[in-house]
Amino acid sequence: MNGKTELSAALALGWSLLVTCGLVSVAMVVGMLLGNSNWSIIVAAPAELLVMFPAAKLIARFYGERDERRSFGLGAAPPLELLIGASLGVLLQLPAGYLSSLVERRFPLPPEMMQAQLAALTPSSAPVAVLMLLSVALVVPFIEELFYRGALFSAVLRSGPAFVAIWTTSIAFVLAHQEPRNWAPLLLVAVVLGELRRRGGSIWAGVALHAAFNATTLLAVFVTHPTELKPESSPWQQAVLGGALCGVGVWLFGRVSGRRLAEAS
Repeated sequence: MNGKTELSAALALGWSLLVTCGLVSVAMVVGMLLGNSNWSIIVAAPAELLVMFPAAKLIARFYGERDERRSFGLGAAPPLELLIGASLGVLLQLPAGYLSSLVERRFPLPPEMMQAQLAALTPSSAPVAVLMLLSVALVVPFIEELFYRGALFSAVLRSGPAFVAIWTTSIAFVLAHQEPRNWAPLLLVAVVLGELRRRGGSIWAGVALHAAFNATTLLAVFVTHPTELKPESSPWQQAVLGGALCGVGVWLFGRVSGRRLAEAS
């Protein structure tokens, strides 16, 4: 302990909900100014950065370690750990996509809303596509991991066991995405992100996973040019296989990162 106030799970969720309110307010302003367009997606990332980075700094200052880099989980991660994280981001598309398709079948999105979302995700030009990819697959993964698996995770971990930090930050992450339809697949992704943070002691593998997951989703739209934005109905066997491979990937990551941490100590 370093004399700083401990952050309970309930208080951590309170902080997260406060940040979510800020994100919703910013999203409303961006929506009013830019509408449902490519540019609303591009601008959303720096807007999110402006809200979440100061919040992460405050949490690190009041509840984190004396070393701010440790509070943010910015310790070095070797390329192999980053590669495993990115691979998990691709593999998670299988179980997460299956969960999304289940939700879609039970609660279908109105066609007009689906078309509006597809229009926003379909780039109007190659430069716009690059900016969208940088926003969704670079800026957003970094700032969200810095806040949830960085500052918030470190602060909660100081006052309780690791599984509390994992589930608290996972629930906070899910609730920050205002569409309940996405909560089930996002919770799956969030728990894996939390487990990588616990095992590796750093956010970078999680950033790689988050970036790969977002990039895969966006590139699927860019490459296939779908006529509707609808989760593909994949067989449950694929979802189970993807989940099993993710389990193996998390285990492998634990072995690799555990060996690194043991050598460092």
